Amino acid sequence: QRMQLDASLNSQKKTQAKAYKAVNRQERQIKLVEQRIETRQPTLAGLSEKVIYTERRFKQIEENVSSAQIDADRQREVVAVLEEERTRVNAAESRFEEQLQGSQAQRGTGPSEDTMVEYNRLSEHLRSECVEDMHTRDVQDRQIQLLSEASRRVSDRLDGLQGQLEGVAASERVYVQQQQTAEAGVANVEREMQQARRDAEAAKAENERLVRVEIELNEKLEGVLKDLSQARAEQRETAREAKLKEMVSALQRVFTGVHGRLAELCRPTHQKYDVGVATVLGRHMDAIVVDRQATAIECISYIKEQRAGQATFLPLDTLQPQSANDSLRHAHRSARLATDVLQYDSAVEAAVMHACGNALICDTLDVAKYVCYERKLDAKAVTLDGSVIHRSGLITGGVGNRGQRGKAQTWEAVAVDNLRKARDRLAEELQTIARERRKLAKEEAVTTRLTGLQTKHRISREALDAIGRKLQGLATERKHIEAKITECRPA
Repeated sequence: QRMQLDASLNSQKKTQAKAYKAVNRQERQIKLVEQRIETRQPTLAGLSEKVIYTERRFKQIEENVSSAQIDADRQREVVAVLEEERTRVNAAESRFEEQLQGSQAQRGTGPSEDTMVEYNRLSEHLRSECVEDMHTRDVQDRQIQLLSEASRRVSDRLDGLQGQLEGVAASERVYVQQQQTAEAGVANVEREMQQARRDAEAAKAENERLVRVEIELNEKLEGVLKDLSQARAEQRETAREAKLKEMVSALQRVFTGVHGRLAELCRPTHQKYDVGVATVLGRHMDAIVVDRQATAIECISYIKEQRAGQATFLPLDTLQPQSANDSLRHAHRSARLATDVLQYDSAVEAAVMHACGNALICDTLDVAKYVCYERKLDAKAVTLDGSVIHRSGLITGGVGNRGQRGKAQTWEAVAVDNLRKARDRLAEELQTIARERRKLAKEEAVTTRLTGLQTKHRISREALDAIGRKLQGLATERKHIEAKITECRPA
């Protein structure tokens, strides 16, 4: 599994490296495009200067055209007056000529020399004034024509500026759409980043929790294994023990009121009491505790039908044990009631009291003799090694009592069985933790995804900033063109 995880990790690292390369390549392309845009900025600045100069020239020409138009109108008025004057002069000249010819015809003589001289002088004066006025008019007409041509060119230039303004507006619309799309993309990436951060934090917290649980379970499992090695787990249970356990299990499956063997329902508070308590319980250690007498009868019938052997039953509803004598608890500091060194459930207390009675567990045989012979207490005294001083005064057993020691090993077997169950349970929990850690989104994968989203967010933000700068430049250019067009147009 570790090799598979390492292979998967290497594959993800390669995929991450490829993604980083692709991102870097895209970033380089973006940088190149931005450099191209920056290189074109001076051209745009030069065009702006030309537009400013053209607008200024257009305004000057417009002013010149207006002034020339006013002068032309004034000169036209003068020319009209002179034309009228010339018409009157010509009419007067014609009348004078007719009168002169009529008077000469009457007198029979021509004009005098002085008259002709005066006539020529006046004619020459009139012609000179008319020629000068006509020359002035021709000059003004040519100026009007030139100014009109200049006005037409400025008007064409103004149309060009209007076209540029429309182009700038169209570019602004395009960039505004791109800005809206980029903003939506940035907002989406930010949402994904927040979710990725939450996933990463949750995965990290869950992974840390699982690691802590795994450490605790490993420590517990190590302790259980150590206890197993110390509890002589290699011992084999006898055929009779195995058969008895199997019979009790079968009865518990068939009947609901079967609690189990008394030896399995109670255990000494310390291992040193095992032999003594086993001696006290005696034949009741293998007795089966049931809830009612009817259940005991049904169990006996079932055993007979199945030919499963023999068993002693302790029905809780019919047992009437005597209560413990509290005075015995103070018989000696090294003597204690057997019921006080046993752990059991309150539901089976009647069976335990019935089996133990007022028996005392003494640390040594001297203590037992003191209790029974000197104190003359009416109780059975049992030593830790299994020696017994009966209520009648008879002394039995001792170190050689292998039967009691074998019975005492029942609790050891139960403890070993419980340790084995605990070992199996802890091992199963460790396997469950391992499966959960594999199912859990790997922290490295989440971190890689978050890193990719951060790179994507940075690129999107840079693109959005670039679009914002472009829009600012276009807005400045548009306002500049609009202001110049407004200034150039006549009021």
